[in-house]
Amino acid sequence: MKTLILGLGNELYGDDGVGLEVIRHLENHPELKKLNQKHSITLEASNLTGLKLLDIIVGYDVLIIIDTIKTNQPRTGRIKVLESSELRHIPGPSPHYVSIPQMISLGQEVGLPMPRLVKIIAVEAKDIYHLGEGLTPEMQAALPHIIQTLIEVLTEVLP
Repeated sequence: MKTLILGLGNELYGDDGVGLEVIRHLENHPELKKLNQKHSITLEASNLTGLKLLDIIVGYDVLIIIDTIKTNQPRTGRIKVLESSELRHIPGPSPHYVSIPQMISLGQEVGLPMPRLVKIIAVEAKDIYHLGEGLTPEMQAALPHIIQTLIEVLTEVLP
């Protein structure tokens, strides 16, 4: 079973880059190395969105995405583990944007091998639209918990 761990974000917008930073931390993580001995796990960091992600996720059985989420009262670093069915199926702020569920549906419609299992590790952040490189101290402090949550999700979904 091929698994993709996909960290999304934009480092130029501070905490929005947390998905990318998690991927960097995972590259030498001992628990991930141990899991990777039994399973085919790929790490990928990307600042792409919408249909541009289709080429990246094709051919994987399991997709785990790490990305920021906007909530009404965010607490930086708080995590929600979501299924793809819990994400909005409607487009985002632009008519050119395609949501993750829409992208997977489109891939299936055209006969591409799409992930059968999708989990999203959604990380709350107070400000993902303020230009400024680097994670805030609050998000830096949350990294170990985010990574541990990811390892737990992986252990749960991989046979």
